[in-house]
Amino acid sequence: MSTTKLTRKQISADPIHDALIRTIEALRARTRIIIIIAAGMVLAALVVYFGLRYLESRDSIGQRELAKGIEYYHGLTDAKAQDDPYVFGPTPVFRTEEDKYRAANTAFDSVVTRYGSSKLGVIGRYYLGLTQLRLGKKNEAIASLEAVANNNKERTVGYLAKKVLAGYWVESGNAKKGQEILEGMLKDPQCELPKEDLQLDLSRAFMAQGKRAEALKVLQEAQESGGGGMLQSLIFQELGRIQANSGNLP
Repeated sequence: MSTTKLTRKQISADPIHDALIRTIEALRARTRIIIIIAAGMVLAALVVYFGLRYLESRDSIGQRELAKGIEYYHGLTDAKAQDDPYVFGPTPVFRTEEDKYRAANTAFDSVVTRYGSSKLGVIGRYYLGLTQLRLGKKNEAIASLEAVANNNKERTVGYLAKKVLAGYWVESGNAKKGQEILEGMLKDPQCELPKEDLQLDLSRAFMAQGKRAEALKVLQEAQESGGGGMLQSLIFQELGRIQANSGNLP
């Protein structure tokens, strides 16, 4: 049996050989691409993983800052308080009401600055508005609360802001504006705040305008539709007070 030894030139001219070489080179190229894609997928997964961990950590920090501000807002006052508000225990204690609200204001402002229009930011802005009211910063408070009231993400907090604004306008001598806000909330099917609570506020807005009949009507409707509890007790007391005052009128 004889064998034939091919020269390099013959091999290089062989179409089958060329096809094999191209196939091998293509496989090598594809292998490199697959490795690059796989590495990219791993890198992307790591980015997503650590990104989520960062966001969770960031939210956790924001929640702690918000909780600290709320603790400050509801803290106690004592002339003997120290620079560290927690020196006497888990409830923060401040020397004056102003010190308490200034500390809370700083915490809420930090949350708003970091988290903007997110859920944490909206809640932080609501409390920021409350502390600004306590500190006498009326224009800033109104701006903060109106921003929360007009947000479309956190509706419940938005309604709470509207309720605070209504109370502010009634106390500031613009009871008509407070009345309009409360009536709008009572007509809004998406408002989840207790209807009796809003009716109680509305009766006070009417009383501030000298509209006793309207105030009594709202309270009587609240009493008839209510289901008992603390709010019903407050409504009963308010009804009794208005009726007693009406009886003293000339």
